[in-house]
Amino acid sequence: MSPHRAVIEAGPGIVRRLCCGTEVLADAEMTAAALGAIDDPVALVDGSPVAVDSLWRSLLRSLCCGGSGVTMVHPSWWPPTRVGLISAAANASAPDADDVEVQPRSWLLSRASPDAAPDEKVVVEIGERLVAIVGAGIQAVPRRSDPQPVARDVADVIAGMTRGTSPVVLIDTPGHIAGAMALADAITDAVRDTARRVLHIDGGLLPGLARLPGATPPPDELGPPAAGTVGPRGRKLAGVGAAGAVLAVLVLAAPTRDPARRHDVLSAARAPATYLVEGRVALTVPADWPTQRVLDGPGSARIQVTSPSDPEVALHVTQSPVVSETLTRTAERLKEAIDAEPAGVFVDFNPAGSSAGRPAVTYREVRAAHQVRWTVLLDGAVRISVGCQSRPADEDAVRDACDQAVLSAHAIG
Repeated sequence: MSPHRAVIEAGPGIVRRLCCGTEVLADAEMTAAALGAIDDPVALVDGSPVAVDSLWRSLLRSLCCGGSGVTMVHPSWWPPTRVGLISAAANASAPDADDVEVQPRSWLLSRASPDAAPDEKVVVEIGERLVAIVGAGIQAVPRRSDPQPVARDVADVIAGMTRGTSPVVLIDTPGHIAGAMALADAITDAVRDTARRVLHIDGGLLPGLARLPGATPPPDELGPPAAGTVGPRGRKLAGVGAAGAVLAVLVLAAPTRDPARRHDVLSAARAPATYLVEGRVALTVPADWPTQRVLDGPGSARIQVTSPSDPEVALHVTQSPVVSETLTRTAERLKEAIDAEPAGVFVDFNPAGSSAGRPAVTYREVRAAHQVRWTVLLDGAVRISVGCQSRPADEDAVRDACDQAVLSAHAIG
């Protein structure tokens, strides 16, 4: 990578240039709009509608510094649709559009440990609503208000990925993500008995990592990998100076655990998948299925995730806040609403059903070109509805995606 190559961090929660001798933040309002509407065609800026792809082009144009090429760095758990959007925007905005590359955040973070081989490293990315774990594959754990159970779940995932080895754990702790440091400390404690060492990497270290020379790694590696100082809890004590800043690290012991899988740990092991986070709900969906918000037509406002090979195969996700509601009361409310609809639209109502092994209210919605099997779950103060759409008599087309979504659906925050 040339010293003059532009490196731009796109998410989570921030868009900024990491190179060219100084950190440059994109306009805060434009950034919030671009990230908030990244899955939509249109965003609101100053009360006016703006095409999201145009907004991203403007945002990146303000950050390009006229160097030789651009590297976009994005959260590792972003779906291909988001990555494609920022890649297209960078190609349209960069002075040298023929030299644009897009890398996951784990590629940059892994440079903080140059002495460890790629298969010895696990990167933990803390986002606003989930924690992504990148190692032998990628998995994610929804965030909750209490960091301790989240940290235990992250430790279980790491133990499952490393299977008896003692990894180097690199924890991303962006200062603009609320609670990131407290959660990083909890994760450090949780992996104390399994990790060889732990590094905390805050936002101040990223510009130094971005300036390190090195070739782009193969896509199946975390990346070549340099930086800062952690104390007895893995906390970073010294910020970045120049590109050669060094992280002193905590060395931990290494007995292993065989982690019990939990339904709120989202895994991409079964098929290419990504982590959809909307409002207070997180769940796993197929990575190559485009996502959109649906605000009109029959049914409630919802997120729709559609198969690229058949528009009649899709997942629908809705959510509602509830207070002290039981599944029995949920069933009663749904039955009242269904009874008010024309006969034959909603059938097979089961107030005490099960889907993907989870207790739920289930029913089937019948439309002209398709049917939707609905699973309604309760998780704390959130009611989550997952609809699995397919053509009549072809439920197998959506079955795997449906089971994965229902199994992983969970309230966060």
